[in-house]
Amino acid sequence: MNQQPPQTEQIKTPKKPKDWSNLIFFGICIIVVLILYGTTITGDFVFDDRGIIEHQEMLSNIQSLDEVALYPYWTESAGLYRPTTLISYALNAIVFGISPISFHIINLLLYALTGFLLYLLIKKLSKNKNLAGITSIIFLIMPIHSEVVGNIIGRAEIFALLFSLLVLLSLLKKYHISKQIKIFRYWPMFFWILLAMGSKEVAIAIAPIAILMVYSVEKNFWSKETLKKYLPAGLWTGLGLATYFVLRLIVLGPQHFLGVETSIVENPLKFTSAGNRITTALSILTKYFQKSFIPTNLCSDYSYNQIPILHNFFNIGTILGAIIVISSAILTIIYIRKKPIISIASSFFFFGFLPTSNIVFGTGTIMGERLAYFPSVGLSILFGYIIFRVTRKLKRSHFLYLVLILITVCSIWYSAISYSRGKVWKSERTLFESAAECSPNSVLSVSNLGSIYYIEGNIPKAKETLIRARSIYDGYTKGINNLGLVYWKEGDNKKARELFLGALDGEFPYPGAYENLALVSIQEGKLDEARGWLLKLYYGDPVAVEKYLQNIIR
Repeated sequence: MNQQPPQTEQIKTPKKPKDWSNLIFFGICIIVVLILYGTTITGDFVFDDRGIIEHQEMLSNIQSLDEVALYPYWTESAGLYRPTTLISYALNAIVFGISPISFHIINLLLYALTGFLLYLLIKKLSKNKNLAGITSIIFLIMPIHSEVVGNIIGRAEIFALLFSLLVLLSLLKKYHISKQIKIFRYWPMFFWILLAMGSKEVAIAIAPIAILMVYSVEKNFWSKETLKKYLPAGLWTGLGLATYFVLRLIVLGPQHFLGVETSIVENPLKFTSAGNRITTALSILTKYFQKSFIPTNLCSDYSYNQIPILHNFFNIGTILGAIIVISSAILTIIYIRKKPIISIASSFFFFGFLPTSNIVFGTGTIMGERLAYFPSVGLSILFGYIIFRVTRKLKRSHFLYLVLILITVCSIWYSAISYSRGKVWKSERTLFESAAECSPNSVLSVSNLGSIYYIEGNIPKAKETLIRARSIYDGYTKGINNLGLVYWKEGDNKKARELFLGALDGEFPYPGAYENLALVSIQEGKLDEARGWLLKLYYGDPVAVEKYLQNIIR
């Protein structure tokens, strides 16, 4: 009789409990963002958001997505090509309609997602989720981000950083094909860098940051093994960059491929010497640094002549700006091996500011708090690291409570400012009132406030404000046009006509003045004269002119 061997009972290895920490932290990011910026959900399309309204017919049509993908960022002359951002607007409008509510909600979710991706990146680099959490929360509550979150077109900044972080995360990620084989696959980097560059041009900063990050994690950076490992990453990234620049050349043409057309109102630094530009740009860098940590007098506009051009290097702002630039470069280099997290923080700040700083070349604007968004990652990491190290050193000390109280007070202060600034973007009235208060010497801010008074029917106040704007700079053609509307409303057609003609004079004429001249002519019964102005408005299209006249006369 055959005996069966005794059956051994198989012992099952208990499954590890599922780690919900990442999902929980993402939920925390969403809650923090909703608390700080939830009031923006009911905000309107304001200021530069008008581009969405003006192009809503194209953006709302699903059959026009190919046109949107090959469309310049509003105008070809602006020298901007941001298909990722425009396609996101189109999908937003197609799925949820053109209401600003959905645009604001998606901006908030994208901002929270960016904070979460920053958490994942720092956790991978530092192997410490506490440091990662501190860094991410600091980033989310920084008041200087309020413009990016509150303004719908701030989505360009959010996307540029979000996809740039995905580039770095893809670079660090291992894909497991089987238990025996582990290989790196970098093909997603092609899409992430293409989407990042297609969001905003500042994303080019992620290329040197990625190289420095690889150098910091690979001890034998110059070895053949390292080159073999990361060569595919470089090729995929290079292909993504090449694809973007080829599309940019096709869409913008050689004339606007590199150049950005802007007026002295937006950026007076483009109209001064290189020395004056660098001197002033370094001083502005100091302002960014100060407003990032001590967020006082935050403002949506710094146009001409809120920031006067500096002609002398020897002033405190310029000297401090030079120290900040040099220090960030030095920290990037000397800590690349000793403390990679500090080096990466410094490189985010240095390379994030360089493209928009006006130091290397003149850009489209002299200063904007939205431009501090990408480099603020570096400041968040650096500040988070300092807090983490201090609290660990004081773990058994009574001073820890004092430090924790200070951190709590600063966090509440930052949060209160962010909440308050979020409400500024609710309407054009609240935005322009705030801008005129914090930038009283900006012709753009004062003129915009005057236009609000005009729309509300407060003609005396509109006249007073628009005259004050013209005293700051008499070459802002849109402001001149708006002042002409005031005189026309008062019945002074002669003065109105003079101002409308003035709005068409100069390097950047305001085309809306053609329509206003036509309306004055129609009012005076001069239809042939009105046709002449309208032909200029409609680029010589007589059919459009007659259609316009029929609608007006009717």
